[in-house]
Amino acid sequence: MKRKLQGKALWLLMVCLVAGGLPMQAQTKEEIRGSVADARDGTPLIGASIVQKGTNNGVITDLEGSFSLSVPIGAILEITYIGYTSQEVQVLPGKRIYDVELREDNEMLDEVVVVGYGTMKRSDLTGAVSSISEEQIKQGVTTSIEQAMQGRIAGVQVMQNSGAPGGGISVQIRGINSLNGNEPLYVIDGVAISGQTGDNASVLSSLNPSDITSMEVLKDASATAIYGSRASNGVVLITTRRGKEGKPRLTYEGYAGWQQLPKQLEVMNLYEYADYYNVRAEIMGWGEREDFKDPNLLTAGTDWQKELFRTAFMHNHQLGVSGGSKDVTYSLSFGYLDQDGIGLGSGFTRLSFRNNFEAEISDWLKIGLNASYTHTNQVTTLDSSGLIEMALSQRPDVAPRNPDGSYGFVEQDSFNTYYSNPLFEAQMKENYNTSDQLYYNIPVGGIRLIKVLCIKSCAYY
Repeated sequence: MKRKLQGKALWLLMVCLVAGGLPMQAQTKEEIRGSVADARDGTPLIGASIVQKGTNNGVITDLEGSFSLSVPIGAILEITYIGYTSQEVQVLPGKRIYDVELREDNEMLDEVVVVGYGTMKRSDLTGAVSSISEEQIKQGVTTSIEQAMQGRIAGVQVMQNSGAPGGGISVQIRGINSLNGNEPLYVIDGVAISGQTGDNASVLSSLNPSDITSMEVLKDASATAIYGSRASNGVVLITTRRGKEGKPRLTYEGYAGWQQLPKQLEVMNLYEYADYYNVRAEIMGWGEREDFKDPNLLTAGTDWQKELFRTAFMHNHQLGVSGGSKDVTYSLSFGYLDQDGIGLGSGFTRLSFRNNFEAEISDWLKIGLNASYTHTNQVTTLDSSGLIEMALSQRPDVAPRNPDGSYGFVEQDSFNTYYSNPLFEAQMKENYNTSDQLYYNIPVGGIRLIKVLCIKSCAYY
């Protein structure tokens, strides 16, 4: 009996030794080494992080992008770098060298900020920078990029100078600091555009907000070190959509809507105007009118605000195609916006085309083309002719149209001030601004050739 117990104890001891040796063998570590580089041009990535997954065991790459690390066989390595897509690599038996290539991640906009000479980590910036993402831009219905900035950036004042579609919008980043102008400098894919504009037109109304992927606002004076005195009022850096490696991708964005005047100003109707007219005539002793003897017999008269303002329709469409290979990427987009103003004699249309193309010819030569063409047409009769003031001042006893279809007008006399018919001014006059703009930027091997060409920008009256 004693021998049987001793045999069983020996058997249990052998099983425990074998079972205990298995995890010890799995935890055997090996010294591995390797490098981390950019997948496009092979540039070593300095400071890339290599960490054993689920542990604190890790290192970062040196000045040559190299690393060495002691890890168990079968462990998973996580390789990460700011602005690049992370990778996971498994340590295999017998393999000691691991060379990893990371690809750029264009969607990591929260950690990487575009600055004048390239990109920087947000935590490394010393200047004041604010960002607006593509998602924030698309949250509302915006016909101009300045509208997307309104109320989203601290310290930036966005004021609409005109309520007309495509009208002027004033942007002040550091308040009023110049008598000649306070608008910032806009840099769109490397092309610098002055922000100075008039009351009836916006300098960025030709830019389609659907093309924009990110927007950075450089607020402090450090921007002048990059862009010179033009940046004294701040800089707005705008990056448009780029192509990505993969199969061609077709996208469509669009919306349609209606606009209405939320509230009308209170003015006198015909009853109230007749009472006012009778009291005035009694005090002055002259100017009585027979048709105003009994105001209760009158109708409400003409509501000129109702005649001038309307329910306006607008629609916007964006069609894009993008794609590319490892060495060549492209992005094409076509946009069309048609916005009727809520006031007669106002409206805005925009037809836009944008092309972003990049090609890596060799390890030392890279060429690209960023080009955009825009045709805009802005109807400005409402603003230029003062139709709103005219509608508020016109008398309610004047008919918009006579029974024969002609426009009604006031019979001018020595007592009444003459005002024209707002409908006549809005429908018989054609005041509009039309422009055709072509911007293109050609970066070649680190040397950037920038050209801005405005084919035509005219106003017709």
